[in-house]
Amino acid sequence: MLDPVLPIALYLAFGYLFKIFIKDNSKELVDFVIYFSLPAMVFVKIYPLTLDLKILNLICMFNTIILANLLLAFGVGKLFKLDKRTLATFMIVATFGNTSFIGFSYIDAFYGQDFVVYALIYDLFGSFLLVVSLGVFIINWGSGESVKIKTVFKSVLFFPPIVMFFITVLAKFLPIPNFMMNTAQTIGATLVPLAMIAIGMKLEIKNIFYKFKITSLALFLKMIAMPIIVMILFSVFYTLNDTWSKVTILEVAMPPMTTAVILAIKGGLDERLAINALVIGVIASLATVTGFYLFLA
Repeated sequence: MLDPVLPIALYLAFGYLFKIFIKDNSKELVDFVIYFSLPAMVFVKIYPLTLDLKILNLICMFNTIILANLLLAFGVGKLFKLDKRTLATFMIVATFGNTSFIGFSYIDAFYGQDFVVYALIYDLFGSFLLVVSLGVFIINWGSGESVKIKTVFKSVLFFPPIVMFFITVLAKFLPIPNFMMNTAQTIGATLVPLAMIAIGMKLEIKNIFYKFKITSLALFLKMIAMPIIVMILFSVFYTLNDTWSKVTILEVAMPPMTTAVILAIKGGLDERLAINALVIGVIASLATVTGFYLFLA
């Protein structure tokens, strides 16, 4: 049961120890992730995928869940009277989940490789697209920058993974040589280790309890409250016996998204709050995600 997240814990430790004994190279690693690792991952996952009506319906449902989560996070943050910068950070970590790296690992471990496709759709066309569009808007707003729709739209449109998405859609009409796909797979495989090592370099053990109540509230909302709400709704409108329903609930229950935390840091939000939510969330997911899996089983 620990196999999906133990490598993540090791990556964090490697990054932290490298910073302690050598130096902090997190900025360079984050740049590499955004300009190389993420685009390569997009190409590898999108190219072989066939879009049909069933997938489009799933995409609509997944986006509805994430947007509802975002509204709930905003309401709770307002209720607790968080300042703008903290509220924006709270919304980012309490809404966008690690539906790819950790999510794929959990789904593969619990349900098998065949059902990872549902996690893939949830991540690429739900979590990923929303975090680089609406998420970027929230980050700009929270950091105090003047939020202009045109500027945000431009930053999203020219965000490297989004550019690669459109390139990949066009490439689907062409045969791709094996060496190109193999190269993209190799570069895409660096995403998880490099992103988590970068986060580990930014980790400050002495600050692990920084705004701990807010961090705990965000994780409770993201990893417990929201999946319970979705589970109740699914039991009414669908059935909890279908594996795709179980996969969706587990994806909703994932800890905060690594990419979202990286973007929040790069955008000037509360860095320590975002990193603590990510690290504590990954550790807590050992119990919470496994608990949901056992309940649904």
